[in-house]
Amino acid sequence: MLEKIVEGDLPPVIVVDFAMFSVADTMTGLMGVPGSGRAVYRVDAVQDLEIHGALSIAELAALYAGEIGKLASPPAAVLGYCSAATLALALADRLGERPEVILVEPTWLTTDMIGQELANLRAGLGTSGEPPAEISPASVLGTLTGDLTGKLAAEGMSEAEVETCVSMLTLRYDAWFGFLFATEKAAVPMPVTPVSLVVGGDSDRGPAPGWTAAQCSPVRVEVPSGELLRSPAARQKIFQLIDRA
Repeated sequence: MLEKIVEGDLPPVIVVDFAMFSVADTMTGLMGVPGSGRAVYRVDAVQDLEIHGALSIAELAALYAGEIGKLASPPAAVLGYCSAATLALALADRLGERPEVILVEPTWLTTDMIGQELANLRAGLGTSGEPPAEISPASVLGTLTGDLTGKLAAEGMSEAEVETCVSMLTLRYDAWFGFLFATEKAAVPMPVTPVSLVVGGDSDRGPAPGWTAAQCSPVRVEVPSGELLRSPAARQKIFQLIDRA
């Protein structure tokens, strides 16, 4: 649900974020720094899917829009990083007064990308083996459950300990991949007003398929894309985009 990260008197910023498995840097860490005068709020879709179970992108957006509608003033901007881009757009569409939409290193998910995320997680676990024949929620969770069970048992954990650890970790995996599959399934909203796309100096990220040049405005920050979420220059540029509205 909606969580306040930073206090402020100016119209707030909404960060659509999530804590991923393989990186420590988040949009919350980038934007949750006092000094802008704006309140900063976060919504974490993966955390909420752990709590509420499976939800579509439209259902998540409606849930968050209801919470944001209770704020004292409408948000100045909605921010989304990477695969949160689609949810950020869907959320902005449901807010009464159209906020600035800023997408940072946006990713437009495909099934192949989800398969690559599975491969990355398996590599991080130190497991190998053939990927599932079909990339689906059930096959992904089954593969990771098997990998975890084998890894923990090989490390000498008792059967009861393995069961407890696997149960806890697969809950997070289920929510994370549930979010990815929900995003891949959802239609990417067409921007009502131009969207800012903030990318690193070496990035190849760009607009969603079908968007026109008039629907988006690329903004390149001259730092490596892998360092963007800890870059003061990126934070400054994002606040400049918000303040110009």
